[in-house]
Amino acid sequence: EMKSMRHHVGLALKSSEPSATRPQDIVGEFPNGVWDTLQSAMSLRVPVLVFPVNDMKSYEPLPGMTQFATRDSSLPNKGMISCITCSGGIAPFNWDAQNDIYIPMSNSNHTKPALRDALLMKPGSIVEDVYMGLKWAGAIEGEFVRAEGASEISEKPKLLSKTDVVGRHNRIMRIMTTKRKEWQRK
Repeated sequence: EMKSMRHHVGLALKSSEPSATRPQDIVGEFPNGVWDTLQSAMSLRVPVLVFPVNDMKSYEPLPGMTQFATRDSSLPNKGMISCITCSGGIAPFNWDAQNDIYIPMSNSNHTKPALRDALLMKPGSIVEDVYMGLKWAGAIEGEFVRAEGASEISEKPKLLSKTDVVGRHNRIMRIMTTKRKEWQRK
């Protein structure tokens, strides 16, 4: 990522300096401090992980996230899982090795994993952004009622406002809405 940024900054400098003819001529010739400033700025914007849950005691995943956990194209395929297991790793918890498919939690006999799902949020995101992301993904439905969050397992959840900033202090989050889908009534 930083090499790409360095290349693009180099191209921008090239266009402003008619004497430079090729990007490789100017890549190492940044004005003092520019590269360090860019690198520092990018390292300050670490993403925030949010773990949406259905229950703050068992930390079971939202049922609406099952499609992403079993059918999303970003999941490791059979070949990648084979490489993982051959190198000493283990397959994802809901991978059925006999049928070479992911099994939704409702069809498996396994206990529901705690904190299975994670959302990657931009720094400075608020609880409402998490709600909108889950709503967009189809994991929840209806209007925002309230949310509660905790920083770690077994911590007592605290009520959260829509405008609370999401961070390590409230990364495990349960969002309640007015309308419930059929699978949420169970």
